[in-house]
Amino acid sequence: AVVSTQSTGADDSVYTVLCAQHEQLLSHLYKASLKYDSEGTLLVKHLSSLLQAFYPLKEAGQIEELVATLADAEKINVKSLFGTDRDGSISNFLKKLYSQFYDERGLFVKELHNALVSIAGSDKKEYQIQDLCKAFEITDPKKNSKDVNKLLAKVFNLNLDQLSTVGPVDKELLLQRLKSSGLVRSGPKGI
Repeated sequence: AVVSTQSTGADDSVYTVLCAQHEQLLSHLYKASLKYDSEGTLLVKHLSSLLQAFYPLKEAGQIEELVATLADAEKINVKSLFGTDRDGSISNFLKKLYSQFYDERGLFVKELHNALVSIAGSDKKEYQIQDLCKAFEITDPKKNSKDVNKLLAKVFNLNLDQLSTVGPVDKELLLQRLKSSGLVRSGPKGI
């Protein structure tokens, strides 16, 4: 199969990933808030541990950045974390969450690229899909091959059955597609 150089709808996959994460996080925080009151509010001091439980791969500094977006509030309405103001601007919490998502994805793509270089060599201008699958095994060993194949099919706008027929892929195109995808790490970093 020929890999198209046209848009893959990657913005849609990022939106889908972020929406799914937000719905799950909202549910997680709302359920936790019901332990403290029936109005969907949380004490900010409880938020760090709840965020760390939901995002076990985030470092403590990232969790602190998220909590810091709440300024000096003692209590927070959970739904307000995901809302917009009168002007339609998203909350500072969501802005920081988005920023962290894009930073984490950029780092993940960089790690995938480094793994590709170690697998195929630094002088390569093109990579085989199989090399990328090996790079995923190295950088995100918890991600199973089925999930990797689904992700790659989305990244290249192909059906799953077409993936095995893909020839070498231009390095820059591959990195661009990965950077604009809904790529998220499944587990702790590999070795």
